[in-house]
Amino acid sequence: MLHSLEYAYPSTVSLRICLEGHANALALNKEHNQIAVAGRSLLKVYSIDSDGFTEVCNMRVGKNQNLSYSSNDVAWSTLDSNILATAATNGVVSVWDLSKFGRHKQLLVYNEHERTAHTVTFHSTEPNILISGSQDGTIKCFDIRSDTSVNTYFSNSESVRDVKFSPHSQNVFSAVSENGTVQLWDMRKWDKCMVQFTAHSGPIYTCDWHPTRNWLATGSRDKQIKVWNMDGRASLEYTIHTIAVVGRVKWRPERTFHIASCALVVDYSIHVWDIRRPYIPFASFNEHTNVTTDIAWQGSDSHCLLSTSKDSSLYKHAFEDATRPALSANAQGASFGRHGDISFANKIKEYTNKSSGVSNTKTTNFISRRKSNVPGNMQFHLDHSKMYMFMLKNSNMASGSDYPAHDVTTELRVHDCFIGCAKELLLSGKKLAELCEHNADISRKYGKHNATTLWNFIKLFYGTSHFEPPFEHRSSFSNQKNPMSSRRATQVASDWAPHEQGQELNGNSQETQHEAADASEDGDELGGGGKQHPPPTSSVILSETQIISEITFDNFELLRNGFIYVGPADVTKALAFPDTALHHDVQAARPQLDLKASDHEKSPPPHVPSILKVSHVPPIPMWEPHQFVADALMLQNDVGDVQTALIILIVLGEARKLLPIEDAVVEHWFHTYVDQLHRYELWNEACEVINRAWVRSVRQLNQQSTVMHTNCGECGRPLGGNVGWYCDKCKSMQSAKCCVCGLIVRGVYAWCQGCSHGGHIEHLQQYFAKHSKCPKCGHLCAFS
Repeated sequence: MLHSLEYAYPSTVSLRICLEGHANALALNKEHNQIAVAGRSLLKVYSIDSDGFTEVCNMRVGKNQNLSYSSNDVAWSTLDSNILATAATNGVVSVWDLSKFGRHKQLLVYNEHERTAHTVTFHSTEPNILISGSQDGTIKCFDIRSDTSVNTYFSNSESVRDVKFSPHSQNVFSAVSENGTVQLWDMRKWDKCMVQFTAHSGPIYTCDWHPTRNWLATGSRDKQIKVWNMDGRASLEYTIHTIAVVGRVKWRPERTFHIASCALVVDYSIHVWDIRRPYIPFASFNEHTNVTTDIAWQGSDSHCLLSTSKDSSLYKHAFEDATRPALSANAQGASFGRHGDISFANKIKEYTNKSSGVSNTKTTNFISRRKSNVPGNMQFHLDHSKMYMFMLKNSNMASGSDYPAHDVTTELRVHDCFIGCAKELLLSGKKLAELCEHNADISRKYGKHNATTLWNFIKLFYGTSHFEPPFEHRSSFSNQKNPMSSRRATQVASDWAPHEQGQELNGNSQETQHEAADASEDGDELGGGGKQHPPPTSSVILSETQIISEITFDNFELLRNGFIYVGPADVTKALAFPDTALHHDVQAARPQLDLKASDHEKSPPPHVPSILKVSHVPPIPMWEPHQFVADALMLQNDVGDVQTALIILIVLGEARKLLPIEDAVVEHWFHTYVDQLHRYELWNEACEVINRAWVRSVRQLNQQSTVMHTNCGECGRPLGGNVGWYCDKCKSMQSAKCCVCGLIVRGVYAWCQGCSHGGHIEHLQQYFAKHSKCPKCGHLCAFS
């Protein structure tokens, strides 16, 4: 049984290879008994033993070492075990001969790349040919019998991250770039690539050809591994979803559908995937304590995997020691659908047949397969579960019941409310009051009554002139020199004012009229118009300073046009009679007005309450609803209505700065709402929300994976700078002209990514309706 052979292999072994740094790459010789590891401070060769590793050669010796020894990648010749090649951080590609001694091991040094060299690889059948990819966007082909490169391929991208020769065609190699494109090149045709297509939405860091099928696997920053069928036009066959940026991929030998991968960041494990079951790994190796930098299978042995890591260790993993994540995964799952339905899945439990001679112990189908032979173990990808779907009933009466069921026709479902509000709620274009009124109507239309009330509240307090830009607070008691002024004040309308201006108080008609005029000027803001009433009879007479110091939340409502009345009724009654001792004490304590001599001669009539007139009434502050609105928005989010909470913030504009809500909370609301819009495929609404955002991380959502790299149609170099279609190399604007009519394109511009020629989209449509090749260079353009 093949399955039993897996247990014949030795256990996993490891070696700490370098204390000063870590390895960035590894490579195996053609016999697969030696491994080369390379890093910025490391370049060694080890022999692979059954119980570990033994150092054979250290090529970083001597005093005069330069950056050409600092390696990003290493490759071993497929035909000569003494020839190695490295790609250095300074752009140098070095060829090493292990049969030589000392510094003579560095056989050749190619210093032709202008920037960092990321990758290097040897031809599978030609021992003297190797290619390299660089940050400068070029691919160099070297013949180790020559001191210079024999060909240069321009990828028309910012950076080439990986190159691999195809095992199915000896002259074809693949190149992946940071702009998310894959290119196939024929070594004999250096001017144009054979095939070019966009494979990922982010930079592609690795690729690998399948050993038996014409499949190309690519790994990207978008956390996906994609398998492309390269027979004819490239077509996507499988997609694997990982949890981190993919750094390396390697097909597993003798296993058609198995591929190994490691992450560039975050995830320290190595996963082996069955591409037919893309959401959970087939097996995982979790020995490394830092990010894995490179992986390789030991020749045709599918049970031994070698890896290096940033933890400065080299591992030889035995496949029998790998963990199986599927065994610890939850066997049941449930999910809500966008139409109100519920899906439920569970594994199928099978019972063995008694006639088979095996006990009828109840066991899962997956575990029983694991204990069986290899062909059963290869069925990992098959689905052995059941799926159930539960739909909401639309009938008004529940079957078999005399009571009406929940009427889903009168109350719109949650997803209908969400979609309707997302499409009809306005974010801008009108005044704040009009926006609030419109959005309140929309919320009422979809049955969101709490949101309707909140919109009306926002209109009442923020839709008036008091909160229009620049949103300055009204004058309040906060400008008084009083420690009590920090307490929140409440706006209170005036309940009374003196009677008519002609009425005499204390027998002083002129003084009363003068003071009434002053009070009318200062009291306009208090809303003293309308029917007026006298103050209560029980009054404590206080000075202006005392009034201000006595105003708190408890007695603020007793303030009436500058007077505050507190105290028990018996005391305030005594104050009304001038003969009482208490009255004289209060009269002596209060400040005296500067009256004319003629006024002193007049005596007040009896039984008239003595009332202090304040010449200047402090302005009453407006109640600030900011904390209340912030609490209301937080409540809306807590009950699951982040849509209303966020749209109110957007509609408020600059007034949102008055609300005490943390920026991190707002950022979380934005990401949550945008994710919900994307789930419902409301792309336009999501784009509008992102454009209205003031949080940088949210505004960058529209800028991710939308970079379009353009090239000059004359020289093929990437177009840089900020001058549109101007090429810095050939100093021309020819790329801005239509290749059909020869005029500068001022509308929609379409171009071929293969030859970089384009023009008016209408002209190209008419031209390619009758022709298949580029009108300028004859390139076979795929117009769609």
